[in-house]
Amino acid sequence: MAVTKIHPIKTTLKYALDYIMDESKTDEQILISAYGCGHETAYLEFQMTKERWNSSAKNLARHLIQSFDPDDDITPEVAHEIGIKFANKILKNHYEYVLTTHIDKGHIHNYILFNNVSFEDGKSYISNKKTYKQIRNISDELCREYGLHVIEEESKEKGKSYKEHMEKNKGTSWKAQLKYAIDSAIKKSKNWDSFLQIMQEMGYEIKEGKHVSFRAKDQQRFTRSKTIGDYYTEESIRERINNRNEFREKNTNSLHPVDRIIDMKNNEKVKNFKGYEFWAKQHNLKNISKTLTIMNQYGIKNIENLYCSIKEESKKISLKSQEIKTIESKINEISLQIKNIEIIEKYEELYSNYQTSQEKAQFYQAHSDGIILYESAVTSMEDNLKINKPMDISTLNNELDRLKNMKKIEVGKLKTQKNKVSELNLLKSNLETYMKSKKPIIENKKEH
Repeated sequence: MAVTKIHPIKTTLKYALDYIMDESKTDEQILISAYGCGHETAYLEFQMTKERWNSSAKNLARHLIQSFDPDDDITPEVAHEIGIKFANKILKNHYEYVLTTHIDKGHIHNYILFNNVSFEDGKSYISNKKTYKQIRNISDELCREYGLHVIEEESKEKGKSYKEHMEKNKGTSWKAQLKYAIDSAIKKSKNWDSFLQIMQEMGYEIKEGKHVSFRAKDQQRFTRSKTIGDYYTEESIRERINNRNEFREKNTNSLHPVDRIIDMKNNEKVKNFKGYEFWAKQHNLKNISKTLTIMNQYGIKNIENLYCSIKEESKKISLKSQEIKTIESKINEISLQIKNIEIIEKYEELYSNYQTSQEKAQFYQAHSDGIILYESAVTSMEDNLKINKPMDISTLNNELDRLKNMKKIEVGKLKTQKNKVSELNLLKSNLETYMKSKKPIIENKKEH
């Protein structure tokens, strides 16, 4: 598993970079990587990016820490590999960063120090609860990919007794059942009234007042929804319904909306609530009909055709993703060229004066930042010219704009393709669940 933390750096950027690149902590600097900058000149290049975009951002950088559990069987090299994937997924190649893997505190941890200002568009990184949740999710996904433990979210419910905790694990707690019912109803509700109707169809008696309350069949007392967690107050439920409806409106790429059908044989709610069982049967009939209609519109005759279609359409996602990665690689390459040209133009006269100076040591001491940046940019440009033809900055900027527009178009196509594959997979799941529920039970009978 990995624990993640992030905090801003406002004044001590050079110190923070020196700390994370300390040789004693990073296996003699073997475990250091950088993106969009040189790790030795990162603090200067971060500032150059900020100046280039005339950014007024107060934060100079962000410090992201990813710590691994000592009990996880992981080497520093694998941790560093995870760190690179982690940084690239979070920052999406828009921010310069330096990544180091430390091995000095009994557990392995990655330090990612990235520019607060994007070198691609000059926008500042937004750090809030939503982006931190994305960081946690990406870290957890990578831990699963590499077979590491993942920290499960701790319960935020208030006042839960030990008895209720045990009952929840067994699926017998009234509050646990109510949470499940509310979550299910929200997914199917268009507004508050339809939510209450669905809850009634699932077998709940409802009492509205200052706080909405629910009572299941055979339950003696009503349960106020607010007592099962902040996520289940009336205000939160209304907000969740509205948010889901807004999400549906924004994601209407599918021309054939269909819901997932319910496994009648294995669903605990179907077994325990007659009202929910009745509703689920109607729900399944309506959605298996939609499923077959959509399959027909796609020209899919049977489940074997559906499997083939999913396979072919999934291949298109991989191809489109690779196209986007190629475009992103070109964008990063050109952005780096533009950055190097600007550095060379800014410090060319300074460097010329340094070369002709009679007191080079003193001159270097006074102007080391500019000299280091100039030499780093020249080296990078020379390496690039071995592969690509030289272009002026105006041509490079035009090419950069063209590639960004192309990426935007291709990302739109990728989203459409992913939606199509998601829909096909939903059709597959519905068809398999429905066929399983209708499969006759054949008993072996002895012949007399």
